[in-house]
Amino acid sequence: MSIQNLGFRDLKYIVAVAESGSISRAAEACAITQPALSERIKRIEATLDVELFERGNRAFRVTPVGERLVQKARELLDETADFDEIISTSREPLRGHLRVGIISTLGPYLMPLVLPRLRKAYPNLELILHEGLTESLIPSLQAGSLDLIIAAAPLNATGLKEMDLFYEPFVLAVPLDHELASRKDVNARDLCGSDMVLLQDGHCLTGQALDVCPAKQRQSRQRLHAMTLETLRHMVATGAGYTLLPSLAVGSSPPLTELIRYRQLGGKRQYGRKIVLAWRHSFKRGDDVELFFELVRGCVPEEFRSALNDI
Repeated sequence: MSIQNLGFRDLKYIVAVAESGSISRAAEACAITQPALSERIKRIEATLDVELFERGNRAFRVTPVGERLVQKARELLDETADFDEIISTSREPLRGHLRVGIISTLGPYLMPLVLPRLRKAYPNLELILHEGLTESLIPSLQAGSLDLIIAAAPLNATGLKEMDLFYEPFVLAVPLDHELASRKDVNARDLCGSDMVLLQDGHCLTGQALDVCPAKQRQSRQRLHAMTLETLRHMVATGAGYTLLPSLAVGSSPPLTELIRYRQLGGKRQYGRKIVLAWRHSFKRGDDVELFFELVRGCVPEEFRSALNDI
């Protein structure tokens, strides 16, 4: 029997167990009892005459042949979802569900600009947002749990398409009493990793900020790391060190303007990050991707869009 002959629910069960690595978590996600799901997986394996999962004490691991079948199951579910969306959007673009992931250092600053326009232009769209780190958003996109992601390049991921949204410059945030706050010109060569406060490891912004420093000055010796940009901003305000912030985040905390000086980095080179929109090759809603892309681009300053031509 071929996997194409399995029912929609069977495909959903296979993918859910593969993604969660747990029968109990997969059963909860699929709204089915654990014994019933376990029995159903056994029946599917017996029908296909293959072992999809290795059973452990607490976890289910996908077998090599299971990996290929799980990927095929994801593709078939994608096609089914795409068919439903084609029917639902045949009379109106960008309606129905759209699951979008966005990196946590961008979401709180970009989405307030996007959501009012999106709601006004496409009132029948149900946007489901997921915020996280790039390293967790990419697998969710590849697995089909997300339809699109907005993240900083490079993604270095297979099976995805990308379009450049905009280039977001970095701005130096320095304590008011720091010597860089009063210097006439500040350049990248003036920065030192050991004097910077940074986000915890896992945030791509951490590496991007250190890369701005000259190579011999990139080593960070700071023991203090922040979980969010807002905590990072407060650390700068207390005098713990300076940092680089994405431009969209700079104007979001007026109460701290008396404690922080924001400086542009001089020199011919621009320092910042390229923001991209990414989706799976198998995602069929190309028109909706284009519309969403254009709307998001239209919400950021023109200089951010034109800066893509200079990098």
